[in-house]
Parts: sequence; C-alpha cells; structure tokens
Amino acid sequence: METRTSLISQLKDPTAQTAWGEFVEAYRPLIVRVARAKGLQNADSEDLAQDVLTIVGRSIAHFVPGSPGSFRRWLRTVTRNLVVNHLTRSKGPVGSGDSAVQQMLLQIPVDDDPTGTLFDLELKRSRFQSASAIVRAEFSESTWLAFWQTAVEQLSIQTVAERMGKKQGAIRMARYRVVHRLREVAASLEDE
Repeated sequence: METRTSLISQLKDPTAQTAWGEFVEAYRPLIVRVARAKGLQNADSEDLAQDVLTIVGRSIAHFVPGSPGSFRRWLRTVTRNLVVNHLTRSKGPVGSGDSAVQQMLLQIPVDDDPTGTLFDLELKRSRFQSASAIVRAEFSESTWLAFWQTAVEQLSIQTVAERMGKKQGAIRMARYRVVHRLREVAASLEDE
C-alpha cells in the first residue's frame, strides 16, 4: 500500500479532516499491529500509534516526496524509533551517558531491522485486505471460495474441485481470475 502523493499533499493542510481520517484509518491499525508484534501491551501499542500519528502531523509539512516508497520508509523509521525508545525506556536506565548509543541505533539500516520487515508485511496485509474487500464483491461466492481455499488456505486444486463438485480446470480458472483482479486492484491502490 503505497501512500498516494495526493493524500500526503492533503495531510500538509491540518484542516483536511477527510484526508486525516483516511490516513488514520489506513495506518493506525498497522502501527498498532507492529507494536503488538514487538511485545508492547495493547494500551502501550495504542499510545505508540497515537505518538507516531502526532509526529506525522507535526512533521508532514516538511516531508518532501522522493522516490516511490519514501513516505512509507519514513513512517517505518518513525515507528521503529518509537518502538525502540519505548522498549529501552521500559527496561530501565541504560548505562550510557552520551548520545553515541542513540546515533548507533539510528545508523542501523532500516532493511536490516525486523521492525521494518514487519512493517512491510503489515502494509502488504493491509493492501491485500483492502483489495479483497473490493474484489470479493465482483465475483460469485463459488469463484471466491475456489480462490480462497486454493490460494489462502492452500488446499490442493483436486481437493477443492472434489468438495465443490467442479472440474479442476474450473478451480484453476477461478483462482487465476481472482488473483489477476486482486493484483490489478492492489496496483491501483498503490498508484492512487
């Protein structure tokens, strides 16, 4: 789920309530899931998500879109840093008296950080959920079920064909059509 450039531009206007609502709806659950996966309690995860969104609100005016995914990387870095800060705070004082440790943490490449990988996985999950909600309505229940059982539940085509009383070719075609449409919708969600 790439963040639309138009949405980022709208976020720079603090009165753009619709844009902020859309942004919070898309990213708050993602931030909470990442925080929970890193071991934070529910309340702490909610607080962390609020802190991330507050930082975005204060800093978005200075954000300059660069390459595709630059906003996502920035948001991932903010989330990672707040998770690290929370985890180090909750463990008690650290024996370092200077900012060198903080600088070392900031030098860790985002791609090597498990929080970054988790963030990307959660983005993909979110994008799949959004695309699925759109695409499911476009297909019959049996076509969707054939896709779901073979692609998501990973049942064999033969098993699904037997269960549904259909030929294996029909199951393959149903899965192909849904997967193809999901990719189209997911790509359009990225491009918006």
